[in-house]
Order: sequence, then C-alpha cells, then structure tokens
Amino acid sequence: MPVILAVDQGSSSSRCFVLSAAEPGGHRDRRPPALTVLAAASTEIATALPRPGWVEHDPDEIISSVRRSITAALSAAGASWADVCALGIAAQTETFIVWERGTGRPVYPAISWRDGRAADVCRRLSASGDAAAIRQRTGLPLQSTFSAPKLRWLLDDIDAGQRRADAGELLFGDVNCWLTWQLSGGTAHVAEPSMASRTMLFSLAELAWDPVLLDLFGIPAAMLPEVCPTAGRIAMTDAGIAGGVAPICATVGDQQAALFGQRCFDPGQAKLTLGTGAFLWCQAAGQLPARPPDGVVASCAWQIDGTACYGLEGFVPNAGSVMPWLRSLGVLREGAWPSVADTALTRAAHAGTSGVWCVPAVYGLGTPAWSGPAGADIIGLTATSTAADVGEAALLGIAHQVTDAIDAVGAALPEPLTVIRVDGGMARNDSLLQAIADLCCAVLERPSFAEATALGAGALAGLGAATWDLPAVVGLLSSAVGETAIVEPRLAASERASVRRSWRHIRDRAVSGWRREPGPASS
Repeated sequence: MPVILAVDQGSSSSRCFVLSAAEPGGHRDRRPPALTVLAAASTEIATALPRPGWVEHDPDEIISSVRRSITAALSAAGASWADVCALGIAAQTETFIVWERGTGRPVYPAISWRDGRAADVCRRLSASGDAAAIRQRTGLPLQSTFSAPKLRWLLDDIDAGQRRADAGELLFGDVNCWLTWQLSGGTAHVAEPSMASRTMLFSLAELAWDPVLLDLFGIPAAMLPEVCPTAGRIAMTDAGIAGGVAPICATVGDQQAALFGQRCFDPGQAKLTLGTGAFLWCQAAGQLPARPPDGVVASCAWQIDGTACYGLEGFVPNAGSVMPWLRSLGVLREGAWPSVADTALTRAAHAGTSGVWCVPAVYGLGTPAWSGPAGADIIGLTATSTAADVGEAALLGIAHQVTDAIDAVGAALPEPLTVIRVDGGMARNDSLLQAIADLCCAVLERPSFAEATALGAGALAGLGAATWDLPAVVGLLSSAVGETAIVEPRLAASERASVRRSWRHIRDRAVSGWRREPGPASS
C-alpha cells in the first residue's frame, strides 16, 4: 500500500505521520482516495537557554529525532520504506543551522526563532535607516526573530566565520534545508520560498535571494541554498542515512503547511495555530501584499507549479512556551494546564485594571508591538490570591496577545476576520479558545483532527509526487479534518471594549518598565 510520510519538526519535538495514499477500494473503486493517518510517532527535542534571551537546539538531535520518528511511525503503520511514495517536511521557520560544506558538521547550535541575541544588530541597522528598505524588500519588520541578523551575529562570533563563509566553506540553511541535506546524504542544498522568505535575505517580489540584502548583512551568496518550488521532486533520501529510499516531494514552513492543511486557499481565509507560539495566517492568494500595518508580516505561503501564494501573519511568541515558565514558578504542576473561568472576562471588564493581571511576554510580544525586551509582569496579587489565579491571568494574557495580532492583521483586510480555523496543541484548551473568541469577536472553528501542519505537508508531498492534483487535494483535506467544533463569541460588546482597554494599559505599562531595564548580555 503506498503511503506518504509527513514530518512536522517543531521547537519541542519531531513528529512523523504515515498517511494513506491509496484509493480505499483498490484501482476499480472510483471513489476519491482517502487522506487518512495510519500511524504517528513523536520524539522530543531539548531546548537550551544558555543566556537570557538565547534559545538553541542541537542540530544533530534534530536530524536524529526525525529519523527515529520516521522509523517508529513506519513500524506502527506496518509499512516499510518500499511503501513510501513521497516524503513531505514541515519545520519551524526562522530557526537555522550553519555547517561545514566538506564535513556536514554544524559549526554552532541551531539558533531558534525565539532567540533575541541579534537585537544589537537590528538596532544598528535601524539607526542607519535600513529598516524601511528591509521591510519593503522582504515584507518583514527589522526584528531579531528572523534569520539574517542572527546569521550576521554568528559569523562575527565564531572563529574566522566571515573568512570561511567568503571562501565557500560554510553553508546556511533553515531546518528543512538541514534535514533535506542530511536525509539526501549531502547531495541537496535547497530551500523553498515559504522558508526563504523568513530569512530577511529574500526578495518577496522576485522570490529570489536579494543581492542588496546580502550586501547589507555581509552574507556571501555561496552560503545560501538553491531555491526550488515548495512541491516537486526535490531530492532523494539516502538509504544509509534515512533508512530507505524515497523522493522528498515537499518542504514548507510549519505555519504555511497549516494554512494549506486548513484549506485556506481563498483571500481572507485565516487560520490560527496555537502551539509553542501563536501564529495567525491570512491568505492573500496570488496578490503580493501591499505594505501591511506595522507589526504584521507579509510572506510567501507556498509556490506550486510556478505560481506563488502569499499571506499576512500576526505572530505571538508566547502560547505553549508560557507553560514551562508557569511550571518553573510552581504555578502549574507537571502535566497540568491552566483554565479560564466562564465569568473571568466579565469580572475583569467590571474591575478595570484591578485584580490579577499577567503580561506573559517571556519571549517578547510579537505583533503588533514587536517589543525588544522579553519579560513578564504579574500584578494585583493579594494574600488570598492562588496559583490558579496566576494561571488564569497568564492564559488570559496569551488570549489578549493573540487578539492584538488578530486586530493588527484585520486592519490590513477589506473585511474584518469573522471566522478563523484553529489548530495546534493549545487549541485543545476550550477555555482559551472561548477567551480568544470573546476578545476578538470572531467565530473559531476547530476540526476534530487538528494536525493541520502534518496534513498540509502530506498533501503538498502528494502534489509534488503528482499523486493528486489540487482539486483532489481540496476534497481530501475536507474529508480528513473531520467534524468541526464551533466556538462563538458571547461577551457583550461593552464588556469586550472595557477589558481590552484595561489590557492595553497593563501591557503598555509593563513594556515601558522593561525598556528602562538593561537588555540581555550579548557578545
């Protein structure tokens, strides 16, 4: 039975899903094929926090975790590499690796999208007046979330980094690029537009590496991968490395894969992934977005058959990433999750800025503020306050930050966002979804099968392998997501306005205080 492997490599784990690529009744059955999950496996990866504001991963652990997940998933499905007709890879965007061309060995840990060490690089470029040109060429605000400032930092930090890069000894790549290089035995150094557009070195209009930006950041073109389409015959796995031979037929950013998996193909359709961070993506289709509002990111969603689709993103780095922080404070027990009481927002609306509030910006704020400092404030505690109060306030802080991003993206649209499809691990928290729906006044739709990233990566791989065409994929995805739960807003408009006004006051006061404090050490 032919199967597709969908790899979802994230900040906390690498997962592999084995998807059926066969028609349910065999070749004589004229029903459409079913995109069903036969098995899945997950392998956790560690996150290192060597200094305040620094976030790293072990590149070797990333590839080994993917290999182990593939092996375990195939075994659980009772399948082998001989059954694999295509492999699709989705991975965390902006995280990158630099490795030696000759040996394939990384020269530094993978630097995460959550890492803020390049804030000084961004400040220097901003002071030089380069932020507007970067924004115009890339669609990205000048922030250290994106790869180029941190790559500049890395080349300055390691021994002879610039000299080795100029000599062609070092290669740069996003996580998908690293995985494809490794799984192909070092034969394919490639990236595709959804990931390349997050580097701050890529022209969004031309869908190519931008020589002006390469010169601005001092990055030699020899370091960069060849740009290929999102779906197609990209590389072949090496049996000695991957465990078997199969074509890699799609690589894509994880959020872009979720946009595809959630069937957001028409302009204005949006999805919200609640994982380690929160990522709102709104489809702009083939129209290159005009200058979006401050804090909103314009990116390539995917490129298929020579046609690019674009999207607008609102980004919040604090969602599931807040839970380990709460556990380290003793607010949450291991494995426990906070919740929001049904009356919490109504109470907050009437209490104003009194009561317990939390601004859990432990990795910065993201859209729309893009505050440089990373911090957290918990205010309003009394002698009767409990751990549950703090957990609820932190969850509401996440909901408010997500709503900030939804409002910012909505400002760029001709019509407000009234329906948003949700997925990700934190989307299983019903009270969080209700709080977001109440605060943003939009209906949230949560499919019963919420692994949109894996579905998107698998469907794109099927397209790349020419197993299906796009109309067939739309039908496959519609049947694969299953029944949808609907979360409707129920907070009164006056109460919504009141609680949002209080949040903005609390948030802005916290950020103002953080900016008066010294930033994290850098070298």
